[in-house]
Formats: sequence, C-alpha cells, structure tokens
Amino acid sequence: MPQRRPHINEEKIIAASWRLLSDQGIENFTIRNLCKELNVQAPTIYWYFESKQVLYKTLANLVSREIISDLPKQGDWRERLQISATVIRRKLQQFPCSGQLLMKSRPEADFMELLEFLLQMIEPTSLTDKQKFSYTTHLFNYVINFDVEEYEQRMLQISLEESKKEKAHADLTQFKLLQRMHEEGMFKLIGSDELFNSGVLLLLDGIEQRIKKV
Repeated sequence: MPQRRPHINEEKIIAASWRLLSDQGIENFTIRNLCKELNVQAPTIYWYFESKQVLYKTLANLVSREIISDLPKQGDWRERLQISATVIRRKLQQFPCSGQLLMKSRPEADFMELLEFLLQMIEPTSLTDKQKFSYTTHLFNYVINFDVEEYEQRMLQISLEESKKEKAHADLTQFKLLQRMHEEGMFKLIGSDELFNSGVLLLLDGIEQRIKKV
C-alpha cells in the first residue's frame, strides 16, 4: 500500500477531476493527466480511487446528490417534474461531462435515490407502475441526452475552430425545408433553453394525455 501524500485528499482529487473534465473533456480524461494536474504519482490517486471507473462513480454520485438537494418538494406531479427537468439540466451544466458520467457509471444508491425521488412525484397519478417507470425514465433520459448532445456540439465547434474550418457550412440547396429553416435562424435553437423546454413540455403533455385516458 503506497503512502498517502499529506497535501492530497479525496476532495482535491475530485476538484482536479472537474477541472480536467472542463478543460480537456471526458475523451482525454486519464489518471496520467490527473496526476500531472495534481503533481503526484499514480499510486497516490489509486490510494483513494482504485480505478478511473471508481472515480467516475464517485463523481456521478456527487452529481446525483447535488440534484436531489434542489428538487422541488411541493406542487402537483406536472409542476414538479417540469422544475426537476430544469434543475437536472442546470446541475449537469454546472459539473462538466456529468451527463456522460451518469451514463458511464453503474447505478449506485445515490442514483437510485434520485430516480426514486422522481418516481414519487408521479406516484399519486392513476398511471400503472409500468407507465410511471417508463415515462419518468423517458424524461430523465431526455435531459441527460440533451446535455450530452450539447457537449458534443460544443466539442465539434471547438474542433472546427482549431482546424480553421468554422466558416465551412454544408450545402443545403438540395434540402428545401432545411435550407429555409436555416435561413430563418432555426439552427440557432440547437442546445438552447427554448428547445430544451419545448421537449420537456412535449413529454409532459404526452404523460398528461395518458393520465386522462386511464
């Protein structure tokens, strides 16, 4: 067992991990780079986290706890789920690559508590358990995937800028509807709050219609 470095602790490793994820993205996140960031050797990191996957799990659990702490405690099912979607997105934006971390990590107690909390919001409805689980999962996955897609778009833009191809645009002349909507500025909606909220409302409208049919 390697000796623990007195100037390093779990909190510092976690803070450095968030910095690396913000600066380099999850694709370039390695224990080696984390060691460089903290100016330590790999055994020091492994004293606290036996693998990168364990570190990812720790970060994902931290995000789950942060989300839970800000979820609404009052209101009807629709109001609470709508607010929750916004809360989850804001937390994912606050912690770099946290959407990917939640997707990459095996569900632990904190993640299960988060899902349980969301299910409690829709529990009073007349939906079946299968519907409650399915619809809540759809909403949660929508928020996660919206965040991941937003990240991918940002990484693509950085890549284009670095290769000095940012002014290169696809030729849309053969796609009449896409060209028209591009000219109207619709593409600017990608990754926007407006597009995110419209998707949440669409899902909630669908759930509400299902409840009315029960």
